[in-house]
Amino acid sequence: MKEVNVLVIDDDEAMLAMLASMLKGLRLNPITAIDGADGLEKVKTRKVDLIITDLMMPNMDGFEFIKKIRQINANIPVAVISGHGDVNNVVSALSHGAYNFITKPFTVKEIENVIMRGLRLREFSLGTHRLQEGIKNITEIEIPNYSHLLASAALYIVRECQWRGIEDEMLLSNISICLDELLNNAHAHGNLLDETKKIFLRAVFDAEKLAITVEDEGEGFDCAALAGEFSENAATLPSKRGLFIVNYLMDELIFNEKGTSITMVKYLSTERKRVLH
Repeated sequence: MKEVNVLVIDDDEAMLAMLASMLKGLRLNPITAIDGADGLEKVKTRKVDLIITDLMMPNMDGFEFIKKIRQINANIPVAVISGHGDVNNVVSALSHGAYNFITKPFTVKEIENVIMRGLRLREFSLGTHRLQEGIKNITEIEIPNYSHLLASAALYIVRECQWRGIEDEMLLSNISICLDELLNNAHAHGNLLDETKKIFLRAVFDAEKLAITVEDEGEGFDCAALAGEFSENAATLPSKRGLFIVNYLMDELIFNEKGTSITMVKYLSTERKRVLH
């Protein structure tokens, strides 16, 4: 059976020793820490499958610990230790990301039930992560060529990015900036403000990258000429400022042959050199 490491955090040495003994009796491997700061160091240096933490501790309490551990590794389930009268503290801990709580005094069976539930949650989380590596999600939107709809379409795609697990605020901001440029470019320069035409928006998410395509129903433009303008050796700034910004913030910029479709690509897993197609 695979060794399961459970980190126990409590500034009460007697409680720490009792929990460690219970875990050993359940054939689990206890790792102990005396406060939240000590617990964070243990997570950074040891393999931890599940955490049980007290809430009221010096140096770093359980609430601050949960907040910080979520930033380091969101897949580790955290249960908290509470007293019978600690309803507000338990509610606060759950809102911070704890999955369950253990009320003093507790039994070995209660500890076992909470731990087994937490380990199942961890398997669900890790399994979902592995599954996502093989999934490609595609979102397609057909937008009438009305300027007041463009911001809503961009926001929808940004929300999709968040739902797909893209959480970096700077990246989300850059995606929003670039979408705004491409949508307004399609509306004003591609479709020439013609409200009888449409804009087609396609976002493809996979484990490696995000690719967003904006296509209009205009006559297109000579995109080959942009390659020289966007070159690092160019002497002046390019005439198409919006596309210059998109090219800078994204990793790849791809045009169709007619010049009516632009795809911006951002790699999520590895650093890639910017490419203009």
